[in-house]
Amino acid sequence: MVRVGSYNVRYITTEEDEQNNWDNRKTRVVRSIRDNAFDVFGLNECSDAIKTYLSEQLADTYTIRYFNPNVSSGNGSSSGESMGLAYRKDMFTLSDWHYFWLGSNPSAMTVNDGTKKRGGCCAVLTNGKTGTRIFVMVTHGCLDADARVQYAPQYKQMEQMYNTAGLPSFFVGDMNAQPSDPATVVYRQWWSDAYYSECLKYGPYCTFNGFNLERNMYTHQNHLDYVYYRNATPLLYMCNDRLYDGYYASDHLPVYADFKID
Repeated sequence: MVRVGSYNVRYITTEEDEQNNWDNRKTRVVRSIRDNAFDVFGLNECSDAIKTYLSEQLADTYTIRYFNPNVSSGNGSSSGESMGLAYRKDMFTLSDWHYFWLGSNPSAMTVNDGTKKRGGCCAVLTNGKTGTRIFVMVTHGCLDADARVQYAPQYKQMEQMYNTAGLPSFFVGDMNAQPSDPATVVYRQWWSDAYYSECLKYGPYCTFNGFNLERNMYTHQNHLDYVYYRNATPLLYMCNDRLYDGYYASDHLPVYADFKID
């Protein structure tokens, strides 16, 4: 069994009130990650200080690789956000690692979502005990609806390029898209959505809380975070709405699914 998840941890901004600024919630984020006990998960909206903090605080359990689409080399510091792929040190080794930008030349840094630069990162992970290999891709989807659907087919193209062995495949992230969105329809032509599988389900439908403690997460319809899969069997899906000291850890809820590898 492998637990695959996605977590948008919310970038550092002065827009938040005191309880929800990064300095006051960063320990909640770490507690949340540990409580969800991911085996492998994608991270979104990682500012430089977030990258440093999470890598240090989780170093005993996880290796985290980051892709910064705002730097031409794909890594390093910038004022923008990185995405990350984290995996358990005692479970996996990294066999392959790639990143790409959305556009006609995936290896070139590109403005492709209004003023933003979007792309993805992916890896092949090998289970040290069983030798089983899996392919995992992470993205933070385009905000612009036209860009989102324009580039949606590229994720399949990248998966086919970097997963030539047809390994069990997982595609995770904050897609900035509802289940009815045209881009989501494209993703589901290649992957399946763990939420809509026949597995056990726990937690709310809504994955975006906006730090709003009054929002009913079980009736609100903002479903943005996904765990897609191929060649695996979902056993359980969780959207975790747990509070820490009475507050959310992030404005998104962590989501994960447990899979049996076929």
